[in-house]
Amino acid sequence: MIAPGELTVHTLADATGTTRIAELRQRYPQRVTTALHTDADYPHAAVLCVQSPSGGTFSDDDLQTTVHCAAGTHLHMTSQAATQVFAGTGPGARHRLRFSVEPRAVLEYLPKTVIPQADSTLTQSIDVDVDEGGTYIGWDAIAAGRIAHGERFRYATIDTAFTVRVGGRVVARDRQLITARAGLDCDYLATLLIVTPGLSPEPALAAVRSALAGHPGALGGAGELPYRAGIFARITAARAPELNEVCRALHAAARHTVLDPPIARSA
Repeated sequence: MIAPGELTVHTLADATGTTRIAELRQRYPQRVTTALHTDADYPHAAVLCVQSPSGGTFSDDDLQTTVHCAAGTHLHMTSQAATQVFAGTGPGARHRLRFSVEPRAVLEYLPKTVIPQADSTLTQSIDVDVDEGGTYIGWDAIAAGRIAHGERFRYATIDTAFTVRVGGRVVARDRQLITARAGLDCDYLATLLIVTPGLSPEPALAAVRSALAGHPGALGGAGELPYRAGIFARITAARAPELNEVCRALHAAARHTVLDPPIARSA
């Protein structure tokens, strides 16, 4: 039986090296599109877009996302639009995400921004387990609220955490607990996580720092994960366009340094 709010994705590579979806379990309010192969640079990669028919996440939602990338596969997951978090009488929206990446596999997870509405609560946990030789590129961004509606930092609580494992062993943990009293001087807060066990983190770290320096509209810092398992960056921005620009720049920097070179294009 598929639980409410469940999304499970398993990938496999076919004889041509193209990533296919070997197992897909989904139940409202989580839905995904058919896997597409629309990445011009990585045509063997599968692209999945997570959709929310309900328009957002409600206070009694308990979402569970599980993704397993088998060796030799490349999956890029994104979302259709920003995720609204609604207030209500429930205990608060919850989302648990578990990602596992085998050797020579790549998982890119870049959802759109989370927008918590007034009095809403969101608890989110991301557990990433990457085998040596695997790659994870993740992005997570949270807005101060529905800013145009005057709801800046009027949500109740945003509690987000991630755990990084390499071959099942915990190497890093992080948690952010933000309330209306946080007093942040920005409207957007984002996290970039690149996990590449077995690969030197220095090139990716240098590229990410260079990308941050080239976007003065966003402030941030980056450093190595413990055990040289990858890098971690945290970014703030005052406006959505600045956030989107730095996201694209950081994603490009990550791809350039940790993925195999894209296919050559004819002139």
